[in-house]
Amino acid sequence: MHSPLRLRAAVGRRAPLRDGPSRRFFCAPFARPRARGRPPEARRPLGQALVEFALILPIFLLLLVVAIDVGRLFFSWIQLHNAAREAAAYGAPSPTDTATMSAKVGAEKNAQSQRGEGSVSVATACADPAGTTIACSTASGGTGAGNTLTVTVTEPFTFLTPLVNGMFGGSLQVRASATSTVLGYAAGTGGSNPGTCSAPAASFTWSITSGRTIFANPAASTPNSGLCNISGYNWDWGDGVLEVGTATGNSHPFAADGIYIVTLTVTNQGGSDSLSQNVTITTAPPPPTCAKPSANFTWTKSGKTYTYRDASTVADPVGCPVTDWLWTFTDNGGLQSNAQNPAPVTYANNSSHPVTLKVTNAGGSTTITLNT
Repeated sequence: MHSPLRLRAAVGRRAPLRDGPSRRFFCAPFARPRARGRPPEARRPLGQALVEFALILPIFLLLLVVAIDVGRLFFSWIQLHNAAREAAAYGAPSPTDTATMSAKVGAEKNAQSQRGEGSVSVATACADPAGTTIACSTASGGTGAGNTLTVTVTEPFTFLTPLVNGMFGGSLQVRASATSTVLGYAAGTGGSNPGTCSAPAASFTWSITSGRTIFANPAASTPNSGLCNISGYNWDWGDGVLEVGTATGNSHPFAADGIYIVTLTVTNQGGSDSLSQNVTITTAPPPPTCAKPSANFTWTKSGKTYTYRDASTVADPVGCPVTDWLWTFTDNGGLQSNAQNPAPVTYANNSSHPVTLKVTNAGGSTTITLNT
């Protein structure tokens, strides 16, 4: 029997064993055991881990609920957009039917409603191609292509999380809108006119607003409502300028005085009609420039009685004469007079007496005070 020393020596002289069960059998008793896990002194007690978990759990739950609330808000926002689009699509040919548009919004919302959503309010607005708000009753087919209908849907939303809900005052207003082009206009060229529509009748009034600028109003043209409403307004201003107009009227400046033949052509599904009027443009000369008068007066004395006479001058006594006089007699109790030449004034003593005269014309006023 070999001693342990001889056995180790014999093992040391043997050739390396190939991989296999025999190698594991002979080497395992001499292999150094491998440490598993952290050393005992580095491990946290179970109680400490439970305390940390208890502290972080409320924060984790709060974040989870907030995430759910944000998802619910996004879902409601998508619902509102879908509802607004449904209403705008319906209102394209019927922009005044707000009752049915509201019903479309309600049907879309009720199909997928959720907790926290309040009552929905619906508002409609129409605009012309320039973006100016117009009445929806005039938007359908009668003021030129490009009129739009905008449906705005508003809904209060309540969060499930009290903290988040309090940040929005208990109710967040969620709003969505959709815009559609109002339908019902005349067909393009080459189509046949419907038998139910007759040609329109053109009519307009005009007035000078300033200088050589006029405002032409075609509101008297007919028809101005319904399916056969006028769909096109076209102006020939008579100075080489052609312009597409609107049902509410157009302004036009002329470059020079003269007589211009202004023509309005209106069209609808039944045809077209034109009307021409002579527009006379004359620019009046500017009013004359008035210079302020120069205030002055004279006086004569008889004892304690004084007689005052206006001696004011003005550059243009015909075009800009003096129109107002105001005399103030300080030593006679503040007596005043609006006459050009006031009545004689008697004082109580023979000392000098200050007198003020203010004269006025279209150019302004001047004042003079003299000791008399």
